[in-house]
Amino acid sequence: MGRMMPYVMAISAPSLRAPHATAGFGRRFTGFLGLAAAAGFLTHAVLPRMLGTWGATDTEKAMPLPGDDLVPDADEVQTMAVTIPARPEDVWPWLVQMGVDRAGLYSYTWVENGLLHLGVTNADRIHPEWQDLKVGDIIAFTPDGYPGGRHGPRVVALEPGRHLVLDSSPGAPPGTVTGTWQFVLRAAGDSATRLLLRTRYGSRRPTSLRVTDFILRPAYLVMDRAMLLGIRKRAGVQGQATPPSAP
Repeated sequence: MGRMMPYVMAISAPSLRAPHATAGFGRRFTGFLGLAAAAGFLTHAVLPRMLGTWGATDTEKAMPLPGDDLVPDADEVQTMAVTIPARPEDVWPWLVQMGVDRAGLYSYTWVENGLLHLGVTNADRIHPEWQDLKVGDIIAFTPDGYPGGRHGPRVVALEPGRHLVLDSSPGAPPGTVTGTWQFVLRAAGDSATRLLLRTRYGSRRPTSLRVTDFILRPAYLVMDRAMLLGIRKRAGVQGQATPPSAP
C-alpha cells in the first residue's frame, strides 16, 4: 500500500497539484493501466491460446481420448503433445512413478521447491519400487506434512503403455468428476511415441475453483509443458539406448 499512496493522494486531491503536474500524472497512470491491461491480456488470453494446444496436431486436438467421457460437459479443453524417441512401453514407467513424494513431476523445481516448498526431487531413472500404480491411488501434488496433507489427482483408469487418466476434482461431491488429467501414449513408428496430455474442466466445477483455475491457468500450462519436455528428456535418453523391436 505504501507505494500506492502517492497515486491515491494525487487522485483524491488534484487541486493541490499544478495543472501540468496533474496532467503528467494522468498520463503516467493511464500508461500504467494500459500496461496492466496488456499484461493481463497476454497472460490470460494469449498465453493459454498459445500453450493450450502446444505441440498437438489438429487431428490430435479433435480426436477422442480415454477419459473424455468423465467430463462430457467440458467447457475448457486443452491438449498438449510431444514426440519422444522411445517406445510407449519405455515411456510408461516415467508416468506411473510421478508424484512430489516419489519421482517428482519433471517440471520446474525452482517453482515447486523455491516458491511452494514441496521438497521435490525429479528422478533421472526408473524406480522399480514406484511402478505399482493402480486405480484409486493418488499422484501427489503436495506431500505428507504439507498444510492440508497429501493431495493430488486420483487414478481412475490406466492401461500400461497406453493411457493414464486422473480425476482432478478437488471440492467436488463424491462420485462427481469435474476435471481430468489424461496422459495418452500413441506409437509413432517403431521407436517413437506421441505423448498427449489433455485437461478437461466441466461446468459443475465449484465457482471458487473455477476462479482459481482462471487465475493460475497460465502457470499450469507452463508447468505442464515443462513436465512433457522433462519426460521426453528422460525417456528419450533411455529410448536411444534401447534397441528397436525386431521386425
